[in-house]
Amino acid sequence: MKKKKEKPEIKAILFDMGNVLLNFNAKKAAIRFAKECRVPITKVWIHFFTSPTEKAYTRGKISSYEFYRHAREALNVPVSFSVFKHYWNDIFWENSGMDGLLARLKKKYPLYLLSNTNAMHFGHIQKNFKILRHFKKSFPSHLVGHRKPERQIYLKVLKAIKQKPENTLFVDDVKRFVEGARKVGINAIQFKNKRQLVREFSKYGIKV
Repeated sequence: MKKKKEKPEIKAILFDMGNVLLNFNAKKAAIRFAKECRVPITKVWIHFFTSPTEKAYTRGKISSYEFYRHAREALNVPVSFSVFKHYWNDIFWENSGMDGLLARLKKKYPLYLLSNTNAMHFGHIQKNFKILRHFKKSFPSHLVGHRKPERQIYLKVLKAIKQKPENTLFVDDVKRFVEGARKVGINAIQFKNKRQLVREFSKYGIKV
């Protein structure tokens, strides 16, 4: 008779931020910049969201002002740094119900944030959203120096929180980031919505 697989003992839960805790619409920023710069939105999108400059910024290799300067040079951005920051940051809103879910979870488990983000976005979220108060510690990519799904970012977080991968659960909406966590032995759930997440939690013996 086949032995029933035991549920892992979860001792810590890691959460992604974008499109899990907070929704965002990056296209809103891209449209604004395309209009200001009078260039095609595809050119703006490539520079801001897929270019080596964007990757360097989310790894903390360049400062926010350097990121602005690169954009000003590449796209001839005609706005001030303060307006640039507003356009860049004005894309987030809270995912309904997630704040309450975290409030219940943190009574039983230490919660940690693991997000590919950048200094401007993270600073804006810290200032304008209360949801980060639920986390014992946050690990934004620009401070860790690596991005998901790089192996190093998961290993650095595990070391920092002093947990084994098999005792850790990670929640992210992006499949390849979930797979990256699983490759180092972390249990992981691909987030679709709150109801689905609660169902998935029950498979790990987590009741909320």
